[in-house]
Amino acid sequence: MDKSSITEELEALFNLFEKGAITKEEYEAQKALLLSNKEQQPINTNTSLPESVESQDESIPVFIEQPAQVQNQQSHSNSVKIILIIMIGIIILVAMFFIFFSNRVNTPPVNDPNTLSASMASSVITVNAQQPSDTTEADTDETGLNLNKKTPEELNKLLIKFQQERANAVANLRSVWASLDPDFKATVQQEQKDWDNTALAANCSLSGYSTPLAQQVANQYCETMMLNSRAQSLLDEQASSLADIKQEKTAQMDKMATDALKRVNLTWSTIPEDIQQNLNQTFEQWSDEVNQYCLSRPTAQNLTETQINYDNCVIKKSESKIKELNGYKI
Repeated sequence: MDKSSITEELEALFNLFEKGAITKEEYEAQKALLLSNKEQQPINTNTSLPESVESQDESIPVFIEQPAQVQNQQSHSNSVKIILIIMIGIIILVAMFFIFFSNRVNTPPVNDPNTLSASMASSVITVNAQQPSDTTEADTDETGLNLNKKTPEELNKLLIKFQQERANAVANLRSVWASLDPDFKATVQQEQKDWDNTALAANCSLSGYSTPLAQQVANQYCETMMLNSRAQSLLDEQASSLADIKQEKTAQMDKMATDALKRVNLTWSTIPEDIQQNLNQTFEQWSDEVNQYCLSRPTAQNLTETQINYDNCVIKKSESKIKELNGYKI
């Protein structure tokens, strides 16, 4: 086979490769086969070759090398494309990871995720992102009961419970008030009246609750605590101040009894002497009689009360005697 035919076959083989009719491996194998056939031919010692042959020999490397150069360029271009695609894919994966991680951090746990569809889970995330945190509401719950986290059923149970406890607290406060010492009660009567009118409204107008039901439970709880606290406060105040109140009252009653006796004596001295003689007793005798009578009265639970009762007896006897003596003046 001469060089011209080999060249033609190489050209035809390259054309087939360019058109995609054969693969690169098939092209290389056929090219190697043609070149090996060329080497097996006898060497022509004639150094003078026709110009056409020389030109063909010189052009052969062009046809042989050209497919490799083109292939290298195509391979380099494909490598660049592959690298770009890989880099874009990595960027997309990193972005998806950060989005997913951010949603996991900001999304509160769902009690039963198996029962939520994909669309429901998405809506839950959106709503929870827009609503304020329950931590703030819990912090503002002055009752300490975390009412904003209770279900409606739990709130209804608490409402019934605190309504009953409030009724009991009202009854307890009334019972305590009735049992208070009259003298102590007199000193706090106006204070208690003001408390009844304003204390509950002023101290139990709570806020920061997410539902009216939670607000109602909070108010009932607060009022129950206030009523029980007031009852205990009255008992404590009476225990600490009753002795001083009684001492002060005893001093006042002693003075009133002394003044009453003085007024009897003054009235007795203003009636005519003949009428005084008909009374069959003097003021001093009457005074001793009243003293004996009032001392014989039943004693109270303590000396202070006994002294107050004695003074009351003297005052009543004196008022009655003054009225009698004034009748003699007519």
